[in-house]
Amino acid sequence: MSLTSSDLQEIRNIIKEEIQPVQGELHALRNDIKEIYDMIAQIQSEPIITKEFDKLSIEKKILTLNSKLVSAAKQAGITLPR
Repeated sequence: MSLTSSDLQEIRNIIKEEIQPVQGELHALRNDIKEIYDMIAQIQSEPIITKEFDKLSIEKKILTLNSKLVSAAKQAGITLPR
């Protein structure tokens, strides 16, 4: 039994219908990953510890770090535990 050209075309259509949604999801994932890399690069380029930071009390240091962590989490769309 051999496949006709009509059969082959139908198979191609079925495969195309199945692949298109996956391609869209793959494209969305690539965009998400790019955004994550961009956010990481931005966070890494911002110095957390400066000379002024070193001069702060331990309480102020913790509050500053917490503020930066909350900000980074919001950028990433992450809800931090309380």
